[in-house]
Amino acid sequence: MSEKINKVFVYGTLLQGEIRSLLMKDCSLLRTLEIPGVLYDTKRGYPTAIFDDESEQTVYGELYIMENPKNKLNELDEVEMIDSKQYNRVILNHNEIDFFTYEAGPGLRESCNPVNRINHGNWRRYMSHSFHDPYSFALNFEGRQKYLYREPASIEADGSNYIRGEIPILVSAPHASVHERMGKLKRQEFYTGALSVLMHTLTGCHAIYTNRLMKSDPNYYDDSSYKTKLSERVKTNEIKFLIDLHGTGSEREHDIYPGVGINKEFLLGYDNYIDELESAATLNEISIGELSVFPAAKQMTVTKYAARKLRVPSIQLEINRRLREPEKTPEEFIKLLKFLKDFIDKLIYLIS
Repeated sequence: MSEKINKVFVYGTLLQGEIRSLLMKDCSLLRTLEIPGVLYDTKRGYPTAIFDDESEQTVYGELYIMENPKNKLNELDEVEMIDSKQYNRVILNHNEIDFFTYEAGPGLRESCNPVNRINHGNWRRYMSHSFHDPYSFALNFEGRQKYLYREPASIEADGSNYIRGEIPILVSAPHASVHERMGKLKRQEFYTGALSVLMHTLTGCHAIYTNRLMKSDPNYYDDSSYKTKLSERVKTNEIKFLIDLHGTGSEREHDIYPGVGINKEFLLGYDNYIDELESAATLNEISIGELSVFPAAKQMTVTKYAARKLRVPSIQLEINRRLREPEKTPEEFIKLLKFLKDFIDKLIYLIS
């Protein structure tokens, strides 16, 4: 049976963007998962886990398909120190999918105690590389995203990833990968996917982003798997505000262009949210453009869809490219991160 399994589940420093994520560059990310079990801090800079179908807790991670399972598993066995019994490679089944993963071996069992338990089961929220170096995290994350035009969405991988958060705000990035509109391929809006995950890590918000070629542009058509998943997550988690991230060109005058409808109708009466946006912008020396430039009302945008169909106050943020190029202007990227975090923090104060 094991010879036929070509998938592996990772949950720590191998996650996209994290410090050892480059080891997964020859694998293809299928989806995010939460597996029954308990996550523990080894106090060595990486986690371990014990998986148990009866557990009330879950371990968040990513499921990858391996192009050459035998070679990849040999490499991962060495990384996970199988020979010294730090980890055991095991086979799990979740939602009728068989895959390999690594759980605590004899050498790490002492770490698996209540004191070291990570109750929310999410390494990103506990000790992500982005806490210390968001610049490198973004580069690592986007280094994988930019090649995703080669991998179309499929039945096995619907093309979007969702990360469960702890606060009732959802940050969306529907153009984080290449998408098709009216028969033509459109480029991804660089670093918007990384920004959505960074906001999840830094604030605890929910995040959803595309990670494959989308045949149906999620921000232009309603018949997209992205909007289906977004709708499910909004209802399940009682989301109270949606921020939809997009990118505009560097030729634009201002840093951020908010879109909330022609007459702010997508805010559903919460017009004071714009005041909080402007407050966060002033605090971080971010310039805000006119609401009329990108109102998010012309097509069935994610913002329009969430407000009208899901009755969730929503805002589209068009972010100038000069702030989305950490490899060229790292200081501008960090300023953007602080602005987005401050905005979300201000919203939480109002929502709660």
